[in-house]
Amino acid sequence: MKRLVFIIIVISLGYGQISSAKHGGGLNVGDRGAGIFYHHNIKSYNYFKMGATIRWFDIRPPEEIPSYNYYTGQYENKNTISLAIFPLFGTINFYPFEGKIANNFSPYISAKLGPVLVIDADANIKSFSERWFNADSKFTYGGNIGIGVEFRQPGKFHYSVEFSYDLIPLSSVIGNYSNLNGTVLSFSIHR
Repeated sequence: MKRLVFIIIVISLGYGQISSAKHGGGLNVGDRGAGIFYHHNIKSYNYFKMGATIRWFDIRPPEEIPSYNYYTGQYENKNTISLAIFPLFGTINFYPFEGKIANNFSPYISAKLGPVLVIDADANIKSFSERWFNADSKFTYGGNIGIGVEFRQPGKFHYSVEFSYDLIPLSSVIGNYSNLNGTVLSFSIHR
């Protein structure tokens, strides 16, 4: 049931919103792993933009070691953890220098808050489908604070770079983690 509610929320992000909304997506790289995200601006004001962001983030432990198997000729990962998170954050961006800086350069401060779906798969199962379709899932709440720069091109794509910090506490230990806090560097393209 939790997964059904989560899927309905994700689908509703792209439909039924204000027609002048801007969409965007990009890549995240952080202390805990890497992933992709989709962003939808719902409302814009002079100094603020409000929206929603869904992210897929693959968690990788720092102890994970790729090693070469000479018998098979393939690389294998040791000390792996199969953990993925899907934060669904409501976002607000504050542009303190809006209209004061020329050349379409716009720094901002970002705050995000919302539910996070944590999927913990059994790393010992070799089959991808069995590992992820029978995975344990839990919901928690988290947030993200950051600073970034948006490079605007009128009538075209907008590019942004953001450096932020995830605050994702866990109610119980999942895959040797008691929290999923860490820094995140995001690269995005908006239309």
